[in-house]
Amino acid sequence: MSAEHIADSLHADIIAGRYRPGAELKQGEIAKRFQVSRIPIRDALQLLAARGLIDLVPNRRARVISLTRDEIREVYDIRILLECNCLAVAIDQIRDTDLERISAAFRHSSIDAETASWSDGDWAFHKALYLPSGKARQIGMIDQLRQTCRIHISGYGILPFQTAQWLKDHQDIVDACHMRDRDKATRVLKLHIEAAGETLLKAIP
Repeated sequence: MSAEHIADSLHADIIAGRYRPGAELKQGEIAKRFQVSRIPIRDALQLLAARGLIDLVPNRRARVISLTRDEIREVYDIRILLECNCLAVAIDQIRDTDLERISAAFRHSSIDAETASWSDGDWAFHKALYLPSGKARQIGMIDQLRQTCRIHISGYGILPFQTAQWLKDHQDIVDACHMRDRDKATRVLKLHIEAAGETLLKAIP
């Protein structure tokens, strides 16, 4: 079994919350699970570290990333800057075909909202909003930051209990996009991300 396959499996486990923030990934246990030597396990852990999911510490130990409350606030502050900028630029050059994709993504995310796939649907919707901006690198950075948030949301067992409000936010953003109302769209998005950050911070012990 390749190191990349092992890394992908562990990646899915971390995102799903099977390893909490700060949890140690023990090489011996992982090697036994995948029935391989420790060499591909070490390579897989290097891949996970490069993806920003784990920290490698002395004595060949690996732990799932675990941010402090201040660091989480910083991540959400950065998300607000990057995501609102992407949306503003996107609305300035949005086309009818883009609006169709955004509306379709919204419908799918609404269906997924109360299922285990809620996070995937949520990102698909937000990504559809940002793609018309043409800012591929910035969208990649947003994806990485959202992944960091998702690790903590899943790790602390947080489910989107404010689903109705979040879906209303999404609907308001879609409506603003159709009206090409950049100010309203970015205002709603900012409040949306702020609320998500506060929900996570309240749940951290």
